[in-house]
Amino acid sequence: MGFETTVVISIFFVSVLVLGTNSYAVMSSSNDVISDAEDIRYEMQYNKLNSGVHLGSMTFDNESSILMVEATNSGNIVLDSDEISILVDGYLLNYDYYPETAKWYPGETKIYAVEDLSGSASKRVKIVTDSGVSGYIGGVPGSGNGTIPDIDWDIDPPEGNTEEIITIDSMKSDKPNSILIIEATNHGDEVLYADELSTLVDGKVKLYSYSPDTRTWYSGETKTFAIEGVSGSRYMKVEIITDSGISASFSGVPEK
Repeated sequence: MGFETTVVISIFFVSVLVLGTNSYAVMSSSNDVISDAEDIRYEMQYNKLNSGVHLGSMTFDNESSILMVEATNSGNIVLDSDEISILVDGYLLNYDYYPETAKWYPGETKIYAVEDLSGSASKRVKIVTDSGVSGYIGGVPGSGNGTIPDIDWDIDPPEGNTEEIITIDSMKSDKPNSILIIEATNHGDEVLYADELSTLVDGKVKLYSYSPDTRTWYSGETKTFAIEGVSGSRYMKVEIITDSGISASFSGVPEK
């Protein structure tokens, strides 16, 4: 009995020792993961609080369809020129920049260029850093007045479905008839069908008619859409969605 008791006690203490060692290893590993996550979170918060982008002006070259935006690093940290995102009218576009330095230092102004084939006169441009901080500019770009820089831009073709590109160019209200009138243009290469669209006002699907009343919507053609059951001159958001999911949106107060 004495020998058996000693063996049992020995096995018990060895088991406790093994479990304790494993538990310590697991706890130590968990603490390392938590510590690393806290360091990453702190770094992300620091970068976000100390990042800033200011968009000063934009110029459009009608001959090359190149849209150029002057942007300044208005923050306190160095940004990476290759790790930003540029959206024009909601579309994510590839870009090039000048000066061609990978680092974008605080106070430095760069020219970012994208190829914009939408044909829309007014542009909405947003530049977003990798930390989520963004700068915005909207309006009609300048023509450059002969000051467009002579730069050989190297811009990759846009990714994704570029055969379908539509824009909403204007929005008016026919208040007495509760009709919202919008003009939209097909800028893509594909023929669309006007009776296979979805129109939404503030997220709600609405009935519509169109003119010219031919269902084929050719590339480069502008159609007028009359959306029923929309009254008032309040701020609203209008969307047109094709049957393949390509969409265009327009936000604002309709003209009277």
